[in-house]
Order: sequence, then C-alpha cells, then structure tokens
Amino acid sequence: MPSVVVAVGRSESNQRWVEVFQQLQPDWSFFAWEPQADQAPADFAVVWRPSVQLFQDQPSLQAIFNIGAGVDGIDFSQIPDSVPVYRVEDAGMAVQMAEYAVYGMLLATQRFAPYVEQQAQQQWLQQEPIYRKQWPVGVMGYGQIGRQVAQVLHQLGYPVSVWTRTARAADSGIQFFAGQEQFSAFLQQSRVLVNVLPLTPQTRGIINQAALAQLQPQGFVINMARGPHIVEQDLIHMLDSGHVTGALLDVFDIEPLPQTHPFWRHPRIHVTPHISGVSLREPTAQQIHQKMQALLQNQPVSGLVDRSRMY
Repeated sequence: MPSVVVAVGRSESNQRWVEVFQQLQPDWSFFAWEPQADQAPADFAVVWRPSVQLFQDQPSLQAIFNIGAGVDGIDFSQIPDSVPVYRVEDAGMAVQMAEYAVYGMLLATQRFAPYVEQQAQQQWLQQEPIYRKQWPVGVMGYGQIGRQVAQVLHQLGYPVSVWTRTARAADSGIQFFAGQEQFSAFLQQSRVLVNVLPLTPQTRGIINQAALAQLQPQGFVINMARGPHIVEQDLIHMLDSGHVTGALLDVFDIEPLPQTHPFWRHPRIHVTPHISGVSLREPTAQQIHQKMQALLQNQPVSGLVDRSRMY
C-alpha cells in the first residue's frame, strides 16, 4: 500500500488535500507533512514550493508530484536525479488564464472603460468600436496554457502569434516564431504581449527594456507566468516613456507584493494577487492520483519535468 506525504502549504491546507486524496484512494496512506516530526517514510510526495527540510525528512521518496505547472519553487539540488518530479499540466488553470488574458485585452483596448465614466455622468454616448486587427497579440509560451490563451484570443478575432524557445507545430491561423533568432520579429509584430512562459535561467528577465522597446507603439503587457520574467524598473521606464501604455500583472518578484512597491501606485499598472490560474483542489488531486496509479503500473506518466529545461 503506497504511502503519500502532502506538503503544499500551511498545515490546515495540507490536511484538506489529504482528505481529498483519501476520498480518491481510501486504502492508501496519506498524511500531512510535519517538519522534523517522527513520521513514517513515504513513497510519494505531493508538493508546492516545498521546504528543503521535506527531502531531509523523507529521503526514501520514489517520486514527487507538484500541484502546479511551474516548478521553479522546487530546489532540485536537494532531490536525487533518480527521483522523478512530475507537474500538473492543466487542472482547470488554462481556462482561467485564458479568461485573464481576455480581461487584459479589455483593459488594453479600453473597450468598456468609457461607459463606466459615462454612467457616472448620466451620459448616453456610443463610442467608436475597436478594430481588432489594430491589436495584434504575441503569446510567449505554447504549452497547454499558452495554447488555450492563443486559441481563445484568435477566436475572438485578434491577430495572434506565439513564440517559444524551441520549434513546435502551431494551430491554424496562429503565426509561430521560435528561438532567439526570431524573438525580435515576434516582438515587432506584437502590440499586446502575453507571457505564460515557464521560469528558467534562460527566461528570467526576458521582458526587459530591449524587448519592450520592440513592441508596437502603445503596447500593453500581460504577465501571468512568474514575476522574475520582467525587469521591473525597465517596465516602469517604458510605461513612463509612453511606448507601453499599460500592464496587467498577476505575478511578482516578491509575493505578496510589498505595500511600498511602486507597482501599487503606478497609474498604468493593474495589480492582481496571483489569481489568474488557481489549481483547483479536486481536479488537481484526480490528475496526480492518475499519475501515481500509472507509475505503479509501469505505464507512461505525463508531466515529467526535464531538469535541464525546468519544465
């Protein structure tokens, strides 16, 4: 009977996850991790941004399952190469993040903002419609989440292009760019930049002044991947210059965002508290449970993290 330790946050959160897993597999042993406690050795660990103490307390793990798509919160130096790490590809997050991208597009185009002001003034006035061809979107990242975002925006009539670090097939109607040699062409074709890249040493700081300067004039940035993708001072500089007219930011270098941070007060920045794609407990647990079962049956398991690429 497999034994599974859960370490996804505070003790009460761990216990809620334990209860969901126990409903899925009552004959397995699931327990919440307690640091430095004398707990039984576990076969598997379910984690989110785990403390290195977990791996010291549980040296016999056979596999680790991350409840989110991003694995930048895991210290792989503490995990033997022989222990596979699996991530959740999508457990309701892709649809949420596509919705967030649509919200960002409405902010960028100011499609409905004038009507809020007009209501306050009791004014009946129809504004000029927007022309979507004037708002080409560039999506950075084309995994399951990036694909969903690109498809939804394409279906709404926006010109959409995507960029990834390595070449792959794109869907019909979406222009594809790949590799550093095509990055500039991708940026120059984009007015709205949507970031859903994984955070790796290669993508850290990728949205910097040089990149933002290549966007079409009056650009807009939507970041729902990781905060360190953006060089914060470069974004503020480009906003103040007017070349970039706004940004919708859901992720930050430091979270929660400190109250003294200039992003809170900048008139062209919209801040949300990392809510663009929330892992839904039940579907996430179901997906992880299926991965565990496949692993025990020596079947292929999706979501294996390539440590050289960090996703």
